[in-house]
Amino acid sequence: MIRKQELKQPLFYEAQQISPPAAGNFYVRLNEVVKDWQALAAPFAAAFDARLGRPTDPVVYLKIFLVGYLENIVYDTELAERIGDSLAIRQFLGYALTEVPPDHSSISRNRAVIGQRCDLDQVLERVVGLCIQQGLVGGKEAAVDSTLIPANASLSSLRSLKTGEGVREHLAQLRERNKVSEKPEKLKVSNEEFRSRTDEDARLTQKPGTPRGMYYKGTHVTDGANGIILAAGCELADTADTEAAKGVLEESQRTLQEHDLTLGTVVADAGYDGAQFHAAVEELGATPLTNYKEDSTQKAEGFKKADFIYDAGADCYLCPGGKRLRRKRVGEGEVSYRAKPRDCAGCGHRAQCVGENKARQILRSRYEESRQRNIARCHTEEGRAALRRRRHIVEPPFGHMKTYGGLNRINCRGRLKAAVKVVLAAVAWNLIKLVGALVRRAQQGQARLSVRAASWLAHATQALWALLCQIPRPLRSRLTSPAYQCHNLLKAAVLR
Repeated sequence: MIRKQELKQPLFYEAQQISPPAAGNFYVRLNEVVKDWQALAAPFAAAFDARLGRPTDPVVYLKIFLVGYLENIVYDTELAERIGDSLAIRQFLGYALTEVPPDHSSISRNRAVIGQRCDLDQVLERVVGLCIQQGLVGGKEAAVDSTLIPANASLSSLRSLKTGEGVREHLAQLRERNKVSEKPEKLKVSNEEFRSRTDEDARLTQKPGTPRGMYYKGTHVTDGANGIILAAGCELADTADTEAAKGVLEESQRTLQEHDLTLGTVVADAGYDGAQFHAAVEELGATPLTNYKEDSTQKAEGFKKADFIYDAGADCYLCPGGKRLRRKRVGEGEVSYRAKPRDCAGCGHRAQCVGENKARQILRSRYEESRQRNIARCHTEEGRAALRRRRHIVEPPFGHMKTYGGLNRINCRGRLKAAVKVVLAAVAWNLIKLVGALVRRAQQGQARLSVRAASWLAHATQALWALLCQIPRPLRSRLTSPAYQCHNLLKAAVLR
């Protein structure tokens, strides 16, 4: 007969009667790995000053944000409920069964204050320092990439900065004007004209193969040795990838140099193929390696920019017909080179090369030499191998954060609040990698110890067998059988 389980609620519990979390629980192991939580949460202290009315231990909220990532929780209401229900999480936070943990409004409010007053990069830097101490960071190769994270705003929340109209009203008026206009306007909505009334920092953009939406942009620099995130940042979604990467690369270099390491090769995809980005990486003392974009101009083959030869000594370009394009204008980031109109007027390839213009013009970046060095590296065996490794270095953290870490959507509003979630997600990822590495080392050490112990016992029984063989035969027959069986059992255990 099956016994039915019924709840028997006693009036009082003794501490010994409450079953503690298992030794293999991740929160238990995390507390064992991180010895000094106060030092790790010290950058949060500015948000919990008693003069602000919040004399709370900063460690509590650092751990709460980590729990949100580890439990794949997006919304603060669910996070507060999960904290209250779990004995392991209560013990991790330092709350007894009779204490009331922070509610969802406290979590949201303190996230905003932390984003405004605290330097989150210091928390990530200290965790990276723990990983470096355990030999998990090399610095020789790192990868940088960005991802779009859905914001807590919808397209229907967009309003025109000039008229206050919504998207539908704006597009309807454009259609009416186009019916009577000789030059119809494009039916489009841009970030220059519209802002979300619920989240002013959310930006309209589009991921390849998906509809347009409201996003933030998260950027990581990930070390190639064990996938440790060296630096992370959160920017507006319409920020260029190259611009978003500069700050996190500088932060990565500072963190490594503080631990006597340097940033070696920085690998990225074709979205970072910009001469100015390559020059910025070289200024940090690192080596850029990015996929490069082919010339996408509509010029005929043989008359593209790559077909023009740059003469560094004379600072000019030579066209396929042998004519010179001399420097004409120097801009902030690029230089203009232009041929003489009379040279192009008498050229037999004018239609393919110049088109309707008077003379051929080429724009050259002031940092073009850095880009050409990068292209040369892409055609080496080492460069091709590093570009193939890139996706295995930088993309797993993004996939884990969106699938298992609660970053499939930013539940808060404002870039500063979003930055708290993005940076602390990188902190949680590194702690997961750190705990996993130390647990594997401990298990391997125990396995080696057990094999050595069994081997020692096997040799001991062999010595015992040799001694027994010297005993007279009548007495030896009574002792050798158990010893021989023990020797065989230990030998089998060692082989297994």
